[in-house]
Amino acid sequence: MMIARTHSLTKLKPLISISLISQSLTPKPPSSHPTPIPKPQFQNPSTKSQPFVFSNPFSSSQPLPLSREGNYDEAATAPNLIVCPGCGVHMQDSDPKNPGFFLKPSKKDPRTYKLGPHLEPVALECEFNGALKRGFVIEPENLDDSGPNLGELGSESKPEKPVVCARCHSLRHYGRVKDTAVENLLPDFDFYHTVGRKLALASGTRSVVLMVVDAADFDGSFPKKVAKLVSDTIDEHSTAWKQGRSGNVPRVVLVVTKIDLLPSSLGPTRLEHWVRSRAREGGADKITSVHLVSAVRDWGLKNLVDDVSSLAGPRGNVWAIGAQNAGKSTLINAIGRHGGGKITHLTEAPVPGTTLGIVRVEGVLPGKTKLFDTPGLLHPHQITTRLTREEQSLVNISKELKPRTYRIKDGYSVHIAGLMRLDIEESSVDSVYVTAWASPYLPLHMGKTENASEMVEKHFGRQLQPPIGENRVKELGQWVKKEFHISGNSWDSSSVDIAAAGLGWFAVGLKGEAVLSVWTYDGIDVVLRNSLLPNRSYNFEVSGFTVSKIVSKADKASNKSQRQGEKKKKKKQTDHQKDSVTC
Repeated sequence: MMIARTHSLTKLKPLISISLISQSLTPKPPSSHPTPIPKPQFQNPSTKSQPFVFSNPFSSSQPLPLSREGNYDEAATAPNLIVCPGCGVHMQDSDPKNPGFFLKPSKKDPRTYKLGPHLEPVALECEFNGALKRGFVIEPENLDDSGPNLGELGSESKPEKPVVCARCHSLRHYGRVKDTAVENLLPDFDFYHTVGRKLALASGTRSVVLMVVDAADFDGSFPKKVAKLVSDTIDEHSTAWKQGRSGNVPRVVLVVTKIDLLPSSLGPTRLEHWVRSRAREGGADKITSVHLVSAVRDWGLKNLVDDVSSLAGPRGNVWAIGAQNAGKSTLINAIGRHGGGKITHLTEAPVPGTTLGIVRVEGVLPGKTKLFDTPGLLHPHQITTRLTREEQSLVNISKELKPRTYRIKDGYSVHIAGLMRLDIEESSVDSVYVTAWASPYLPLHMGKTENASEMVEKHFGRQLQPPIGENRVKELGQWVKKEFHISGNSWDSSSVDIAAAGLGWFAVGLKGEAVLSVWTYDGIDVVLRNSLLPNRSYNFEVSGFTVSKIVSKADKASNKSQRQGEKKKKKKQTDHQKDSVTC
């Protein structure tokens, strides 16, 4: 058969591929409708007790039932309960309003669904003979019956992605939760009931606790209650072991994630010393080792995997524990990619509370070691717990931190958006250097303290965002003050930090003494600590608002409204003058 060469060879390849494969296709009967999966009973199958249900203080509706056990115990989990590999919640296809809802994807007919793009070329361009290039096409009847079929083509491509719940699908592809109303009804994760009692067992497999902490929000994300629980368990089991009784002593590995967000000028030795000091202040005095890692850049993963593998042994249990959005799921996915073993599919999103239930991950660590991803711990003292999703995206630190420094004196203040303010009440020196370390999307403002109340009334929710919108200011709570007496011995570097949980910190440098006041919303944890990043910017910010997208848009809207008001006022005056002349 002769075909006129009206197409280029590149356009001819899919036609050849289809022609060569068409004879090997065998018609298949259409797939029947998938059998619906029974709705799971939200109850631990291993016990007869009812699941814990916790009320949400910010919602008047009844909290949704939710099992946090996930697939922790394979033997105790009912065979008809499927666990979402992304967040660990039991999946069901009967109620879209309940957690774990999913729709099983229908099977695609390989003869019609994306036939061309996923097929491999029959041969390279250099392998086509001259006759074929001139327009001759080999008839399908002359093909060898042993040729490849459609099922074989592309079989060595990417592995099939697992089915996840609708919530995980929305987080992965759109960066937001599926239903905000349902999200507000989800109960908090009870760490002590779900994980704490497993760690406190005196017998059983060896346990390793990966205490995951965010480098950019160390004090805000540090799990103090977990540190105390584990430390008490270590003391109790160590005493029992010395007395010859059962004593399964857990090992604690402190993992500081997201170190790529810190400036490269900060050395690892100084950072580790600072981390150990802050961890002891937080109650973790039984740390086996400290690892500084970056999951997105694969920094420190090899040393972490080797250390955890040796501590856990061939059959141990490794628990990843940390605050919401500390980076546990991202860390586990990176370990899976780094180890070259089983690839994990945990859902990653800059949204607090992504993981809902315990997810057992096997095949990532050597031997039969099991790695468990646990739901993030809710820290009410973090300011992000009060913010909307849009506001959280502005506060979340996703790029390397850059210093923004002010040289100020008594009677002046510095705002970080509408969330935090630092006042210089008194000082023994003429100048105090204040460096703001926070998300670059947060605008700053420096001005006189006597105008601070006017800033709250006129600019919070507008030029100073978050909060987004003037109505959100009252919803965040009462604006309260905390006073600090500090001293320093150098203007060249910062001596102390004043950090707000979930937001950022002010680094203060001075050669003398000063009294500072920090304002934020009631209930937000504010701590005084040794400076994490002593270096400051040498290009000082000027008074007024910083230049940022948020401020620019707010100023633009404000100026537009002001211009419209002035035009209306001038028009009224002009009309009044015309009326006066007419009279």
